[in-house]
Amino acid sequence: MKIAVVGTGYVGLVTGTCFAETGNKVTCVDIDKSKVEKLSGGQITIYEPGLEKIFLRNIKEERLRFTTQLEEAVEDAEIIFLALPTPPGADGSADLKYVLGVTDHLGKILKGYKVIVNKSTVPVGTADKVSAAIAQNYKGEYDVVSNPEFLREGVAVDDLVEGIYRLLLSDYTGPVNIGNPNEISLKDFAEEVLKLTGNTVKIVYKELPVDDPKQRQPDITKARSILGWEPKVERAEGLQKTYDYFKALPPSEWTKLPKEFISK
Repeated sequence: MKIAVVGTGYVGLVTGTCFAETGNKVTCVDIDKSKVEKLSGGQITIYEPGLEKIFLRNIKEERLRFTTQLEEAVEDAEIIFLALPTPPGADGSADLKYVLGVTDHLGKILKGYKVIVNKSTVPVGTADKVSAAIAQNYKGEYDVVSNPEFLREGVAVDDLVEGIYRLLLSDYTGPVNIGNPNEISLKDFAEEVLKLTGNTVKIVYKELPVDDPKQRQPDITKARSILGWEPKVERAEGLQKTYDYFKALPPSEWTKLPKEFISK
């Protein structure tokens, strides 16, 4: 299958690489020319245990490539994954300008049926906005799917690749969650990071509207029963390994890291 992934941040790069590892032809697109040049040259731009090995293998075997041209990336793709940033606005709501900007552009360049999959973290109702943005300029057939990102940093490769393989080998055709079996708030996760690193910075946050956790509670019972699978590495262990990796880096290596990793 031919897949396009729009955005090469954490979600986009992990998703694109793992789909390539499972045999698909993947083209990742990003507007950052410098980043695309690095990725095309085999220089990975994020750290995720196990990712670099399969990243390099799939570039070598020509299942994974990178471009700055959206039209080139989606021309032959059957599925288009949107892995774009949705930064919080002043009121705490997700800013959809990147998602809607890309989908508006898609409407101008699509030439045939596509499945557009939104992996960005977006509020309910975004699929309708995405569909409307495409429909302004494209009158052909397409489908919009919501598939928000639930990868666990530190163990994302194991979760996604092994989960996909086991699902493909099974006879089950329904949805299966292969993400984190337990909920954790961003505040609690931030506190875990601060405790691990010994940092004393104050956490400032804004309460979200009251919701019903039962409507979004992760459920991996199907993954356990159908696939015989469940996460091998606990969140705390994955976080510790990620911290140890960065802590052990020599000063010369820090200059090679993306600027968002480096504290001012």
